[in-house]
Amino acid sequence: MQKLLSPEEIATQAGSEGSTNRLPAPHLFAERAARLRTLADGHAMGDFLRFAARLADAQQSRLDKLTAPRPDSAHLERCRQHGMPPLDAQGAELPADWQDSLKALAADVAAHAPAGLQNAIAGLADIPAERLDALARAILRCEETLSNPLELALAPLIGAALQVQWTARAQALQVGDIPSGFEDSLCPACGSHPVASIVRIGDAGHGVRYAACSLCACEWHVTRIKCVPCHNTRDIAYQGLENEQGNPHPAVKAETCPECHSSLKIVSMEKDPFADAFADDLATLALDMLVDETGFHRAGRNLFLFTP
Repeated sequence: MQKLLSPEEIATQAGSEGSTNRLPAPHLFAERAARLRTLADGHAMGDFLRFAARLADAQQSRLDKLTAPRPDSAHLERCRQHGMPPLDAQGAELPADWQDSLKALAADVAAHAPAGLQNAIAGLADIPAERLDALARAILRCEETLSNPLELALAPLIGAALQVQWTARAQALQVGDIPSGFEDSLCPACGSHPVASIVRIGDAGHGVRYAACSLCACEWHVTRIKCVPCHNTRDIAYQGLENEQGNPHPAVKAETCPECHSSLKIVSMEKDPFADAFADDLATLALDMLVDETGFHRAGRNLFLFTP
């Protein structure tokens, strides 16, 4: 009798014929902004989520103006052969126009920004370009070099600008340009950490799980009930939020691993077809505090919440 395959096994076997990776959608940021506004209704952090939606709208406006080149074929082939990310965010040069994106985003959101960020935007022109590049590299490499309140306040805006740049570069790729078949803890397109994982529906494979990149928004297949950071499959557990009315975010759970003591959220489109890994992560920060109290550290990285 032939064995029935799980969605994960189907997706893994499909890797030999096609890619198990997904490129970012053209209107990614606009869709994220809409999701953030929905999540903001009645939320204790509603003002923050609505500002995040404005920033996502500004990201979409900037993304629509960018045209990124596709890497040359020799570079892409070398990356495929060695399983290296073609859009390396750790060691490659910064895009020449990334500061243009930063300034465009700052101009778009300044009037609606929280007071601390408004002050930082007002002082943006006084920061040398070399220092801004250093801050960007520190954020990309998860380094602890942001040393003053102005820089810390600017960090989410810098992160948003970097997201625009790397998302544009990812959209210039073809799916086959990205090494596939590697269930790594880092994005196979740019080498960055995931923000969360997402269980998709529809043409992505019903019930198939992907890790979602915090920087370029590419997604890569990962087996369910498996720790993304360390790949452990034993004693994986899940925690969710509960209040007097039940679970306010039924699509989001924290997947916790007893081996590396990490927690990465898993967002289910089966529970909510409009869920977005990045937006729903922002809306469930209370879940991070809950799992932190039980001894698990947050593994997901959200560039609107700067942590080195």
